[in-house]
Amino acid sequence: MCIRDREKGEVDFVFKSLNPSDINDLQKSGKVQTIQAQGPYIRYICFLTDTPPFNDKVLRQAVAAAVNRPPLLKKVFLGQNASLYSMVPMGMWSHIDAFKEVFGDGNIQKARQLLASRGYSETNKLAFDLWYTPTHYGDTEVDIAAVLKEQLEATGMMKVNVKSAEWAAYRDNWANKVMPMWLLGWYPDYIDPDNYVSPFAGTAGSKGLGIYFSNPLWDQKLVEGQTVTDIKKRAAIYQELQRMWTDEVPTVPLFQGALYVFAQKDIRGILLSPTLQFNYGPIYRAK
Repeated sequence: MCIRDREKGEVDFVFKSLNPSDINDLQKSGKVQTIQAQGPYIRYICFLTDTPPFNDKVLRQAVAAAVNRPPLLKKVFLGQNASLYSMVPMGMWSHIDAFKEVFGDGNIQKARQLLASRGYSETNKLAFDLWYTPTHYGDTEVDIAAVLKEQLEATGMMKVNVKSAEWAAYRDNWANKVMPMWLLGWYPDYIDPDNYVSPFAGTAGSKGLGIYFSNPLWDQKLVEGQTVTDIKKRAAIYQELQRMWTDEVPTVPLFQGALYVFAQKDIRGILLSPTLQFNYGPIYRAK
């Protein structure tokens, strides 16, 4: 569907299929209604944590320090998504801004200190590949990779080679340990903090996503979070894990998506579910 057709009134509503410029144009048009909500899907950087160079957590920390989320979102998404500082999304119980507290955004000085502690310099740069997949997440992916390359190289001590592969090959790449660092996204299987941490930091789940992070203490904490029934105790466990994340950095959270629905002005009953399910039943046209 094209924007022109929607504005003519030939489509009642549209959901999830828009790029940032489409969203921007429709919001400004005044011809349709906008329904917006915070989404549960997140985007992040993954590392191959059992293979050089990113088997060294200090280098993963350096990447986390150099990333600058607000300008990334402004340039690529026209400010339409939200900076995320934890793998547990905003709005979910137990969320804390752990990465913001420890690294902030674009902390070049800290990144340089961390790199220097491992012998890197402007004449001996940390060189690595950053991978993205060009169509699975939409046509903004190439721009995310380009901005991240610029931000990491702003340290003067990293050299980033950007590479891409279509989704099937991309999955093969992480299974075969081809990619040292890559971009990924997560749509939850169930709405609980466990589903935002276990797949990435648990030994079994992490292997399945190509991260290969394994730590007995973490596995123990994750099991506790899954089995304890007291909500306050569970929240404390996941908050502790989020703080631990800033030390080990198996992934770097980047942003949390927003949900947009655009509808003709006479459409009523649109409800956005936190599970990303679109409820068609209540929708009707006002007379």
